[in-house]
Amino acid sequence: MGMSRPPDSEANPVLDDRVEERTRRLRTYARRLELLREVDHAILRAESPTDIATAALRGLHGFLPAIRSSVTMFCFDTNEAEILAMYRSGETELKPGMRIPMDHMPTPKPLYEGNPVFVDDLSVSADTVIQRRLHEEEGVRSYMCLPMRVDGELIGIMNVGASEPSAYGVHEQQMAQEVANPLAIAIRQARLTEQVRRHSDRLEQRVAERTEELESFTYSVSHDLRTPLRAIDGYARLLMERSSDQLDEEGERLLGVIYENTQKMGRLIDDLLSLSRLGRQELRRREIDMRGLVEEAMGEAVSDGEEERVTVQVSDLPSASADRAMLRRVWVNLLSNAIKFTRDTEAPRINVYAVAASDCAVPVEEEVAPGQVVYVIEDNGAGFDDRYIDKLFGVFQRLHDDTDFQGTGVGLAIVDRVIRRHGGCVWAESKAGEGATFYFTLGADGASV
Repeated sequence: MGMSRPPDSEANPVLDDRVEERTRRLRTYARRLELLREVDHAILRAESPTDIATAALRGLHGFLPAIRSSVTMFCFDTNEAEILAMYRSGETELKPGMRIPMDHMPTPKPLYEGNPVFVDDLSVSADTVIQRRLHEEEGVRSYMCLPMRVDGELIGIMNVGASEPSAYGVHEQQMAQEVANPLAIAIRQARLTEQVRRHSDRLEQRVAERTEELESFTYSVSHDLRTPLRAIDGYARLLMERSSDQLDEEGERLLGVIYENTQKMGRLIDDLLSLSRLGRQELRRREIDMRGLVEEAMGEAVSDGEEERVTVQVSDLPSASADRAMLRRVWVNLLSNAIKFTRDTEAPRINVYAVAASDCAVPVEEEVAPGQVVYVIEDNGAGFDDRYIDKLFGVFQRLHDDTDFQGTGVGLAIVDRVIRRHGGCVWAESKAGEGATFYFTLGADGASV
């Protein structure tokens, strides 16, 4: 006769207990992982240090018994603590942004050493002003104060409180500390980012102010130079018309030099005034037939007799959203340059076309989306030494002698200013004697393929 088998529930009570304990630990571990995942996601979505801290505290309340929690940052230079964020169910006099004397905070010694402070019942042992206020005003009994450290430096604390005594065991304490550790790093990074952003904003403001002052100065000086220049030009003309028969050959030559230089100075002043106006002129975008605009600009760039000398090929160009008057200046300057520098070239040729940014070599320092349109103008003229390419778009920067190719040295600065105002970029490639190629985009709002 065989022995009867005991029921499954009584087969191995020790094994059942172990399985139950293992299951409980796994559930606790899963809850901790879920908490950290939720806190990490909340931190990534937040932007400011306060938002980051609030998001972490909100996540913590979903896993721990708590009626309030807060993050407080230390400022040892002023011996003050600032409440960065708070999450609680009811009202309290303690508010985010409030500053508290450091001697009202929990004793810093264990916190400095990286050890949290736990109090099972504040009604029995409230050691600091803050702890007494938490118990008397907010009904906190159980209390955790966790250090927030970055690279060994104590930067603040995270407080969590519950209305029941002895609410926090080892697992709850570990969960809270696992939130406090990454939270400290996230807040430090967010604060550094804010400092960099504020510094950048201040620098941008200062640059904008200095640029406005410089543009105003340039405009005033250029405008004031017109009057004496007109006088010199007028008297030179008058002398040439009325007294040329009384001048010898040298006198006529010198008078011609005066006239020629007043004309050059007049063009320079006009270009400087145009450059200064660009900084203050309102940018008015509208859809532009780019090929039609290039052909219109050709009429201004090409002087009498040049049409037959230079072959200009304009391909179909994508339309663009841009300020028409400003962009016309760009094409006039680029076309004028190409015509000027092909003056001594046999069979001069200029090609105007467009490509996708992904199909050309965009300089690494420029941010251009692959789908943006790049407008291109290339010639087979004199070109320039690419060692000096960084000077190309500066004011008064010339890569050729004025006796070889005349110009004011402002035209390409105007091109750069217009393109940058559109949010685009402009660059060039060349080798001396092998022609030059200029590229420009009009930013994300300009044109795309």
